[in-house]
Amino acid sequence: MTSDRPRRLLLPGVILLAAACAPEQHSLTLGRSSEEPAPAIADSVRDTLNTQGIILDLQFASDPAAAMRAVLDGDLDLAIVEEPDHPLPQIMTLSPLYPSVLHVLHRQPAVAGDFVALIDGTSVYAGPIGGTAHQLLLDLAEDFGLSADNIEVLDNPWTVSPDVYFILGGLLSQENVNFLEDYRLFNFASPNDIDGGSVADAVALRHHHLRPFLLPKGVYPGIAETAVVTLSTRTVLIAHEGFDEQLAFDIASALFTNAQEISKSYPLVTGELQEDLDATELMLPLHPGTRRFRDRDRPGFVERNVDVIALYLTIGLAAFSGVFALYRNRLQVRKDRIDVFYQRLIDIRETMKTAADSGSQIQKQQVLNVQREVLDLLIEERIAADASLVAFVILSNQMLDEIDRATSGTNQSL
Repeated sequence: MTSDRPRRLLLPGVILLAAACAPEQHSLTLGRSSEEPAPAIADSVRDTLNTQGIILDLQFASDPAAAMRAVLDGDLDLAIVEEPDHPLPQIMTLSPLYPSVLHVLHRQPAVAGDFVALIDGTSVYAGPIGGTAHQLLLDLAEDFGLSADNIEVLDNPWTVSPDVYFILGGLLSQENVNFLEDYRLFNFASPNDIDGGSVADAVALRHHHLRPFLLPKGVYPGIAETAVVTLSTRTVLIAHEGFDEQLAFDIASALFTNAQEISKSYPLVTGELQEDLDATELMLPLHPGTRRFRDRDRPGFVERNVDVIALYLTIGLAAFSGVFALYRNRLQVRKDRIDVFYQRLIDIRETMKTAADSGSQIQKQQVLNVQREVLDLLIEERIAADASLVAFVILSNQMLDEIDRATSGTNQSL
């Protein structure tokens, strides 16, 4: 009976110890669209974070604007969205994920680089009305001076087959390529464009969230015979600026560390999910937790500037040595100067041994003159008030006393 009691008491203790050692779990909501590769990426992110004790509840977000509003209102903790064309208050980037690529496909013959002629007077499907692709289409039309009334924007591509598809998202699957076999991929670069001089480069100059993107030859057999220059925008994982910094650090650590695994769901992930990312290129600022993770192994201020600091220390030591040498030289000059007057006193004292009364008075005046000169130099700070000056004063006063005693003794004898 007594031997069983410790065993019964031990079991709750083991359970409590295991609970204390288990990693803290966090339950978060993640919004994402239904357009690929967002669902596949969200699933991969969820699986990655689940190993770190971060449980994600995936929720549908109709478009990036709705997702960002939900993050601002606290209805979502995280969201996967394309970067907007301008920074938004209180919204920050936890991590870049992948580029969303613009695919512009047309049925009628088109001249490469002539975007206006491509869409003027045509029917275009640009994704959900109010979505990122739809807004980009309107922006580009305005950039090229084309009225929106000249474009028939379709609500969906099923009722009426569009003349032009204007799709922003992941790389097209083979199934989609087969479906679009009657279309051809529009090239934003003409054969005469020099490197960096395509229409895509011009658009990127006006819209900083866009970048030229090259689709290599052969990536879409049947709808693109050559390499195609198009546009892309960065897709990012966002959170509210008040999102817990340590939790942001843990999420960034899990995502960046497992980028290769996440890229299995979409190969372009590895091009964006890199620790050396330049935060100045992001439209939404990098969250402090992610920034802390990114900079964790970077050298500190002293290590980064050790050469400059060493140079300044060398210059400082040299300057200090120079100043100290000047100071010592000044002290030596002052000492040498008082030594001259000290020697004059000694010379006067030598003459006192044979001086008569009248001579003593002359010597007294000489001592007083020497004292006055020294006092003037002291006032002008040309000699130092140090031990040498004290010795001079003692000696000069002693000599004056001796002269006075000698004079007084002579007078008494008379």
